[in-house]
This record gives sequence, structure tokens and C-alpha cells, in this order.
Amino acid sequence: MNLEELVKNAGFRAGYLLPVPQYEEWTRRRASGAFAPQTSWIEGDAVAAYPWANGLLLLIWPYAPYAPDAGLSGYYPASHQSYQAMRALREALAAEGVRTERAAVPVKTILVDWGLGARLDNDLIFLPGLGTRFVIQALMVSLPDDKLKFTPQRAPFQACVHCGRCQNACPGGAISSRGYDWQRCLRAYEEGPDMPPWVMERMTTLLGCEVCQDACPLNHFIRPRPMTDEEKAAFDLERLLSGDLKPALSLIGKNMKKGGKLIAQAAVLAANQKRTDLLPLLEAQAQKADGPLKETLLWAITKLLQA
Repeated sequence: MNLEELVKNAGFRAGYLLPVPQYEEWTRRRASGAFAPQTSWIEGDAVAAYPWANGLLLLIWPYAPYAPDAGLSGYYPASHQSYQAMRALREALAAEGVRTERAAVPVKTILVDWGLGARLDNDLIFLPGLGTRFVIQALMVSLPDDKLKFTPQRAPFQACVHCGRCQNACPGGAISSRGYDWQRCLRAYEEGPDMPPWVMERMTTLLGCEVCQDACPLNHFIRPRPMTDEEKAAFDLERLLSGDLKPALSLIGKNMKKGGKLIAQAAVLAANQKRTDLLPLLEAQAQKADGPLKETLLWAITKLLQA
């Protein structure tokens, strides 16, 4: 078995094999409210959570952002592609008799501590040659002893030039001289349909905010790519608000449908783009919705009626 070859055959740019981590301090910081609620599923002590594993495999999937006028974050389509690649890799490893399990671990902290990446002022991780434009998939593995060759640990390094561009560009004011504040980060509130009004007012893209990454000079070597005709059709706001989500979900994964997340974001974007032509669709969705989704739809309708 050649692990490096299997990783590359699955389509990943790199695979780092590391010892099973324990981060008690990270867990304590989460309990104190230092991290967004989305981190609740992460295991700070992987040794206890995965007692059978003898290694952690971090898989790196780079991506290019869409052109600025696309109105779509490039992260989730890339995340879905990398998830499918991870499944293929797990099948290949299973054929070699290797047990694997998708790992919930603090990957950003691990990359920095192992000297593979550097944390920037916007709290994102920079990887040499990739900037911040990549997806990380993590697998716990149980490898034969003769295949357990860990990636050499490197000395920590600095990459951020502290230019202030991300701080000036951030629409929520999440980045300042005091550090990064997740409570002011738009992306931290976009995991469901229940978004505060100040977040909805500032949204300019579906599926996340990438403003700080667009501004970062460490990403300027990555050329944006135009959306394909398939992507344009799948994420057309009229199509999404009519309830035809299948083409979009095939590109980003079915989980994005939960709680009406995709419809909610389409509604907000329609309002911010002043798409009054979509009012009938928004009203039709609001009539059959309830809870946070209904509130988001009513917010969008009210904004369009005031336009």
C-alpha cells in the first residue's frame, strides 16, 4: 500500500499523516465561548474519541474562487467535491484492510501547531502555495506499523503581513487590532435560516462570505474562475426560490437543504439585489414556511417592498 499514491489518486493536493491529537486547552477555550457554535461537534481529545486509531490524515483540496460578480462562494462546491474524493479514498483504504473514520478535530489548530500552516489576522489558515483557498478533510486511520510514517513536524512560521486589508474589507467588523471576533463574522451565522438582520443586510453571496479572502494579498496569485453554465443554471435565484433545488444540491450536497438554508440565503440575496421581480416567489415560499425560514422570507419581502 502506498498511502501518498492513494491520496493523489483520489484527487487531493496533499495528505499529511500526523499523530492522534489531544487539545485539552482548545476544548477549554471552546467552553468559554471563544469559538462559534459550529465547533460543537469537534473533538478536542481525539485519543479518547477514537481509541482504535493510530494516525490522523489531513487531506488538502485547493480551489479557485468564482469571479467577483458570481454571487456564490466557491467553498461549498469545493467542499462537496472533496467529500466525494474522501469517500473514494476511504473505499480504497478499506480495500487495503485499513479502518478509517471521518474525524472531527480542530484542524486549523493542528495545521499551525505542526508547522504546516500559519494563522492570519482573519483567523484563516495560510498554506504555502495555496493561500487560504482550500478545503480540509480529516480521517482517523488505523495503519499497519510499517506504514505509520508521520509527516515531519516543522517550525512554526509567520505569513500574515498585517496589512489591514481584511480588517478594512470585513463587512461585519470581525477583524480588528484586538483580534478576530467570530460574533461579528457573517459566515458564523449562515449555517441555517435564522440570521440576524445585520448579517442579512451585508450578505452579497450565497453559501458564505469570502470578502476577507478576496482582500488578502496572500491569495492574489489565485485567479478566479467563471461559473460554468451548469452552475449558473443551478444557482439561479428564480430557480432556487421556485423550490427547484436538486441541481444546486447535486453540486453542494444535500445537507445544504436542511432547515431551508439555501432558500433563506437565496431570499436574502434577492432582496439585497433588489430583485422585485421575485416577490411572487418569495410570498409563495413564505405562505408555506414557518419558524426562522418564514421570518427570513418576510424580512426579504419587506425590504423589497420598501425598495
